[in-house]
This record gives sequence, structure tokens and C-alpha cells, in this order.
Amino acid sequence: MRCRHALLALWVVLAPILAGATATQDAAAVVKRTLDAALATAQKPGTRDENLAALRAVVRDILDTHAMGRHAMGDVLAAQPPEQQAQYLELFDELIVRAYLQKLLLFRAPHFTYGEPRRSGDVVVVTTRIVTAKDEYRVDYPMREREGRWMAIDFVVEGISLTDNYKSQFEGLLQDRSFAELLELIRAKARPARQEPAS
Repeated sequence: MRCRHALLALWVVLAPILAGATATQDAAAVVKRTLDAALATAQKPGTRDENLAALRAVVRDILDTHAMGRHAMGDVLAAQPPEQQAQYLELFDELIVRAYLQKLLLFRAPHFTYGEPRRSGDVVVVTTRIVTAKDEYRVDYPMREREGRWMAIDFVVEGISLTDNYKSQFEGLLQDRSFAELLELIRAKARPARQEPAS
């Protein structure tokens, strides 16, 4: 009986630690799987447009663009009509995927290395490095579990958050523009993401 109680007490102590360790490893595995798939997709034969379309499908599986979009717009978004909120989130999805792919495709024959993931509350930060023959860049992926899936709520290149960068831009633009005008600016910027010319 004492042995059973001791084992139960040990489990009560270790369960949160083990669960946290599993969560960090799960989040790291998602990032690694996505980057491996993106690299394999980019190296496939095919036109640039075909490869970009396939890459968008890969990265959309990991990026929580709605969470990123809400963070980037802040409290302003909740004050907008539902239709404009939906338009903004759709356009922001285009922006963020395009920005991510542009950064990923800058590198020729990249090699990815991974640091030890760390947990802070419900967020797991997965640290990676993009290593090429000439350069090395750190990219952090803050990950949060949503409906049983780990998804990135931001990505941070050399300490610079992409969503914080957009947040600063949007705040500046909204000082002398309406939300509808801001949507038009985002739409103009997102349009090339849908109609990128083949090279």
C-alpha cells in the first residue's frame, strides 16, 4: 500500500513535467516536419508557380495566420464590422505567407539546425538556425496548441518579430487613414502573392 501511495505521489509530481516535455517535443517535431517538407517541395522539378503553390500549402499547415493577424491589428480589429474583419484576416493570411516564403526562399541549399525548445505558459518557442555556405540566421517559432495541433503564432528572425513589425506599420498607417483605406493598401500589397510571375 505504501509503495502504491509513493508511486501515486511521484506521478502527481512528475506528470506536469512529463506533459510539458512532451509538448515541447511535439511542437519542435511540427517545425522540423514542416521545414523538411518545405525544403523537399522547393527542390522538386516544376515551374516556380507550381512550387510556390505547393509551398503555400505546406506553410499554411503550421502558421496560425488568424492569431498573427489579430495580434498585428490589436484592439482596432474588434471594433470593425464582421465583414471587414474577415476581409482583413484573409488578406493578412496572404501577406504573412508571402513574407514567410520570401524569407525561406532567400537561401540556396539551406541546412536547418534546432535548439532546445522552451516553454512559457501555453507557448512553446522552437529555435532554429538556417545555415548556408556563407551565412547563418536564427529563426524562432512561438508555437501554441489549437484544436490538437501545434501552430506558429509568430516567427522571429534574428530577434525581429514579423507580427510586431506589421503591428507598428498598421498603427502608423491608421493615424491618418481609415480601416477601409488600410484594407485597400493591404489588398494592393497582397495581390502579387496571388499573381506572382514565373521567372
